[in-house]
Amino acid sequence: MIDKIGFLVRFWELKARHATLGQPLSSSEQIELLSLMQLVTGDFKMPEPGACARPADALPAQLIGEGAILPVEVRFTCAAALLVASVKAMTPGERAIVRMSDAISGIEFALPCSVSWVYDESPCIMALVVDGIPTRAELDDLPGRRVANVLSMGRPARLVG
Repeated sequence: MIDKIGFLVRFWELKARHATLGQPLSSSEQIELLSLMQLVTGDFKMPEPGACARPADALPAQLIGEGAILPVEVRFTCAAALLVASVKAMTPGERAIVRMSDAISGIEFALPCSVSWVYDESPCIMALVVDGIPTRAELDDLPGRRVANVLSMGRPARLVG
């Protein structure tokens, strides 16, 4: 799922920048956006409100709204929306940022969204529509990477006679 989100982040970024006058797309970015639009055309249908089963590759994330940070689980993603499961519901139309990271690939995403619909059961399922320019960041300070650079394999050198 993280790979699909990474792919869609580039689509959402170009789409949002194209919609705003402040950051026009270069000619190569326009071609890239048209190519991505052709790829996601079949994936651009808004899911119907309802339950969403937990897939094996569900992603933990944070939903950061006005005055609240909710732990959520990203259960489904398509070009039209993300479906997340949560204990608490937000209000349709409310704006929030979905923050998720993947320690294995060392990537963090922040997606500005608005709540499209809420299926208020247990767990609560919300459809979030990306409505701004998402960001992708590399996580440079992962503990595993730091340890790998410090420790070496082989026989250690003897420092004292």
